[in-house]
Amino acid sequence: MKPLQGKIAVVTGASRGAGRGIAFELGGAGATVYVTGRSVKGATTDNRPETIEDTAAGVTSRGGKGIAIRCDHTNENDVRKLFEQIERDHGRIDILVNSVFGGSESSLPVGEGRLFWQRPQEHWDAMMVAGPQAYLLTARYAAPLMTKHRKGLIVNITFFIKDRIAGNLYYDLAMNAINRMTLGMAKELKEFNVSAVAVCPGWMRTERVIDSGFGPEDGATETTAYAGRAVVALASDSLVSKISGEAVMVAELARKYGFTDVDGTQPLPFEG
Repeated sequence: MKPLQGKIAVVTGASRGAGRGIAFELGGAGATVYVTGRSVKGATTDNRPETIEDTAAGVTSRGGKGIAIRCDHTNENDVRKLFEQIERDHGRIDILVNSVFGGSESSLPVGEGRLFWQRPQEHWDAMMVAGPQAYLLTARYAAPLMTKHRKGLIVNITFFIKDRIAGNLYYDLAMNAINRMTLGMAKELKEFNVSAVAVCPGWMRTERVIDSGFGPEDGATETTAYAGRAVVALASDSLVSKISGEAVMVAELARKYGFTDVDGTQPLPFEG
């Protein structure tokens, strides 16, 4: 038996990037994965080629079952319909991975500058609305399907650098809002045996990053599968409640659970 055989998962923002890598790894562990996002065949975002249908097919080819559902996670009607369908189909959800984010610099509206007083309001909206607000909205609809059965795991993909500003001020605020939200979720979900963990990947070789040629100065990067393996490890751990509410780096989870990236290495945490 694969470790997550029979489990029902939702991965948001899974047309590309971390979401796609996580969905693939959950599929490889045997889960049924609802793959959500706005990029569908014939109508993708940011002029990118990746789609949720392609991700769902990859989940299935790895031994799970991929189900592509178009969903704008900033739109409450879309989110409500998604979870209504899951409830009709399965009556529950075991794993929610929040990984939708609209604040990558390459997809932001052009501003006058990169300092906080020079950024237009659209930058705030992109990072806070298609970020922590979307996470919270999605978790609000997932939580009742978990608490009813008194089990479940919410993973919020985030980022932080201890005692430093991560990227720019808006990005840092968005990520720390997610980290604080995770702590609050964990506190309120504890009595229902549902856990919430914030997972922090390092510098990932996403499709967008590869195409742009960007990378950290020291060249240390990781694949999106590394984050996916962290999520699988958490979802397979019967004692995951012991770290509920924490923000944990993928590299720390790799050492804790003994998994590696696809090349057999354990990349160290990204420290800026």
